[in-house]
Amino acid sequence: MLFSSKKVIGLDLGSSSIKMAELKLSGNTAELENFASVQTPPQAMTNGEITDSFLLGEAIKSLHKEQRFTRKIVNVGMWGNSAIVKKISLPKRDPKELKEQIKFEAQQYLPFDISQVTLEHHILPFSTTPDMMDVLIIAAQNDFIGKYVEVTTFSGLKCKIIDVASLALANIFEFNYGRFNEPVALFNFGANSTQFLVILQGEVLFVRDIPVGGFHFTNEISKNMGITLEEAEALKLTQQDQTTEQPENTKTFMNMALDYVTEEIRNSIDFYSASGGDLQITKAYFTGGASLTEGMTDHLQDSLKIPFEPLNPLIRIKPANKKLTPAYLQQITPFLSTTLGLALREVGDS
Repeated sequence: MLFSSKKVIGLDLGSSSIKMAELKLSGNTAELENFASVQTPPQAMTNGEITDSFLLGEAIKSLHKEQRFTRKIVNVGMWGNSAIVKKISLPKRDPKELKEQIKFEAQQYLPFDISQVTLEHHILPFSTTPDMMDVLIIAAQNDFIGKYVEVTTFSGLKCKIIDVASLALANIFEFNYGRFNEPVALFNFGANSTQFLVILQGEVLFVRDIPVGGFHFTNEISKNMGITLEEAEALKLTQQDQTTEQPENTKTFMNMALDYVTEEIRNSIDFYSASGGDLQITKAYFTGGASLTEGMTDHLQDSLKIPFEPLNPLIRIKPANKKLTPAYLQQITPFLSTTLGLALREVGDS
């Protein structure tokens, strides 16, 4: 991956927080110049769909100004209901004849009108059988794309690339770790959703947004203890501090949520296997704010019998200034991966 010298901002619009990272790219090196986040305005996003462009735009504009970002070009990521990524298998044919066939095939998998969709595809270099070809299709409703562009316009920024957040996660992983000859799972644990993808030799085999995240732990505590979500969130966070005395039942309700989250992730892994993923996942890397939930990744590793390791997005990306101290970088690392993956994205990348 080679870059001309430039600065670009990755913009990750999550359901609970907006994250921005500014990278300086030169040759094949990258330096992190700035990172900041702010709470997503309530009801501004639902499952990746933007419901209030103006509120989001204003929040981004304030963050950009207050945290002194210098660049105004941004790459933004879509997720959840706003974008679909799916691997399909077709009889082998000339790639030049593929476009119309892809359109026809995609209609069977998309829950919306094909005429209202922007459709891209990428031919995978390997397939399940010699006479077939595996193709990754990426689809987004034009209305949703328009909303993402509208948000950046309201923020006073210029949108260069609209990517899929899960593909940006694959991008940052390959940039730092290279390519693996065995399937690797990536998990980005967010507030309301977990992005799950399987990659092999730098290619994305499977993508799914699982509707579980940190909020499920908070909600379970709130519901069973009869307290507000804010109080439940505070109790959830105290689980990480073993020196603080906690209500006796908190752990019980955390474990109830953990069992549910684990089962949903197990079901998604089974779905990957059933959809032609005959190559078994050998290792998993995790990131995202909800991955900090006490005991979650250890429980997943024990239950799923897959080694789990934190994804470090900063192996090859170095801090560009003294403001980004080692202690601060350690604090923000779980929140960086998608944002940095977006910032690294180049026009024409597959």
